[in-house]
Amino acid sequence: MDAIATKYRDLCITVPESDSFVRAGLVLFGARWKAPMARALGVTRETVSRWVSAGDVPPWATNVVRLMNANKGAVLSLCDRTGNMVRPWADAGFECFCTDLAHPAGEEMHDGITWIGADVRHWLPPPRRYAIVFAAPPCTNLAVSGARWFKEKGMGGLTEAIEIVEACRRVCEWSGAPWMIENPVSTLGSYWRKPDFSFHPHEFGGYEGGEADDYVKRTCLWTGGGFRVPQKREIPAFRPLFIHNMQPSDERGNLRSVTPPGFARAVFEANVGRHPAS
Repeated sequence: MDAIATKYRDLCITVPESDSFVRAGLVLFGARWKAPMARALGVTRETVSRWVSAGDVPPWATNVVRLMNANKGAVLSLCDRTGNMVRPWADAGFECFCTDLAHPAGEEMHDGITWIGADVRHWLPPPRRYAIVFAAPPCTNLAVSGARWFKEKGMGGLTEAIEIVEACRRVCEWSGAPWMIENPVSTLGSYWRKPDFSFHPHEFGGYEGGEADDYVKRTCLWTGGGFRVPQKREIPAFRPLFIHNMQPSDERGNLRSVTPPGFARAVFEANVGRHPAS
């Protein structure tokens, strides 16, 4: 395959993309991944080291690794607009699906993720062996921060919110994989059960990608299937009123609910070796 690598040298990928090759190697083979990766690709260990050092992993090698990682299971994220939660998994070569009503109807794939525009209450996940499942049901009609408007929203809003949470719970438990449902401090503790864990974004800001997660926003997690809560790596200096002082706008709710990348990375590192397919 070295001859193939030479042929495709002009099509080699960039340094940031080579990082995903390294992550995939760690997922597949552990800390001493280069030698078994080389054997799987039919090249020498020195060739793999050269690719990574130069940041020019050839596309054929990346594609082979993605196929190898596909056997590790797929990743599903429900009610997910941004894809932040699955990004570390997609970078490591896992097949990833994000579904939300905000996406165009149907399916489209870009950035290594399949985006599905659908209502989770009336949608069935693709038949896969799942490595992990995430869900972030809308909190508008559940979060205690909006309790003053509950009466104005009426029973319809509450009913819809509970239906979505229940649909997420059913999919999570059906998957047989570790799972996590997140919501801010909300009435779910009364309608369902108390959360298993809660955190602020800055508590995981020390992970890769978490540099901007230096703020406070209490978020609760309901988990199951063997989900492992990650260890904290805090950003010691943070903005306590960042979310509270966010300017009113049509996008304020969406901006407030964005998954912190540092937390997503922490969950990946804690759970990547625990799925049923490993």
